[in-house]
Amino acid sequence: MMLALAISALFTASGILAIWVIADALSTARAAYGRLMREGAIMRAGFALQSAALEMQLRPAPVRPAPLRPAPARLAIPRSVTARQRPARLQLLSLQAGAAA
Repeated sequence: MMLALAISALFTASGILAIWVIADALSTARAAYGRLMREGAIMRAGFALQSAALEMQLRPAPVRPAPLRPAPARLAIPRSVTARQRPARLQLLSLQAGAAA
């Protein structure tokens, strides 16, 4: 008997809380909708709304943490290993020689 009363009281309290939350959200939404409709009417009339000073302030740059350990040193590649570019006239000659053969 006591367990049934406790469960029904719990469901009743959660139901009342849910209805209160929905009513609060509805009233907040109605206020926001009314504010948007007034702003829209003002803008359609040709007036521009002035933003609050707090909305116009720049946000500070985000702080980025320093790396925990330094990047590993890179070894220099010797010039003899890197690819070399041929001058343009030699590339053309080699292509033409291959086409003539």
